[in-house]
Amino acid sequence: MFIPRSGARRPALAALLALAALPGCGGAERQEPQFADSPEVPLPEPPGSSSGAPLLDAPGGAPEQLPGVDTAELVRRERDTWWQLVSQLYAPCPEQAVSLAQCVRESRACAACAPAAQLLADKIRGGASGAEAQAAYGVRFGPNVKQIDLADSPSRGPERASIQIVVWSDFECPSCGRAVPHLDEVVERHAPHVRLIHKVYPLRSHPHADAAARAAIAAHRQGRYWPMERLLFENQQRLEEKDLFGYAQKVGLDMARFRADMAGEPAARVVARDKAEAERAGLAGTPFIVINGREFDLALFSLQGELDRWIETELAILGGREAAAPGGGAPRDAK
Repeated sequence: MFIPRSGARRPALAALLALAALPGCGGAERQEPQFADSPEVPLPEPPGSSSGAPLLDAPGGAPEQLPGVDTAELVRRERDTWWQLVSQLYAPCPEQAVSLAQCVRESRACAACAPAAQLLADKIRGGASGAEAQAAYGVRFGPNVKQIDLADSPSRGPERASIQIVVWSDFECPSCGRAVPHLDEVVERHAPHVRLIHKVYPLRSHPHADAAARAAIAAHRQGRYWPMERLLFENQQRLEEKDLFGYAQKVGLDMARFRADMAGEPAARVVARDKAEAERAGLAGTPFIVINGREFDLALFSLQGELDRWIETELAILGGREAAAPGGGAPRDAK
């Protein structure tokens, strides 16, 4: 995991990943907002190569300093591991069939090369093994970009913002409750470059999650999703039907319409749609977060610290472009 430059080193990432593999929402509870085993993610390959293509040949000679990549705090063993990775991994831009090191050294036309090399250095400095750093690289810069349908889901931020964050949540999941404040802070800190989209994924192991999801959808139909969401997460131990009706009254909903919408087929269809889409995208637990089509894998990255770094890196790669439509900053469900 990323370690702030001024902070002390954390324990080896292998130990943290072992904790992350413990069941989270969907099984036994735990304290960290991490969950599940991270899936294997294919690494970038040169154009025309088949799946599973080998890495480039191992480099010879001593590690080099690459322009724009800070490796000053790596000890010799870490620097050797980092150098092997940047010399053997292909650059993240498919049109550049060269190593990361060559891409950075030659200032190739791939804005992701230097950030990718820096990610590897940060991971190794934080205690990651070479394999763990490589897995993080594959998730962050690999070819597995997910296509997500954002239509009709509650959102905050400009519709055409440079950064699109999609999160699937279970309202009875403590990990989701802890994740939401981090996501809200990032949206506020990076406005107007970020749009946050929420979807639902009620887990069968949580008896009140489905009703809470349908209550949120019913509130969305009256333009009050966000205040309802806040109440649901703030009251995760009180999600009986009478509680849901009380929250609906508190946010000012038409109660007859709310009851009908919550029990109706349209809400059930939205739940089924969101769940099916998450499963196609590879959800292994909640919260499930996808940023510009790439999974923010909570087994490899931490919400505290690395989420901000991810957003900043993405904006740098995109050149800080903001394509928000005029007047597009108001959240849907902003009432």
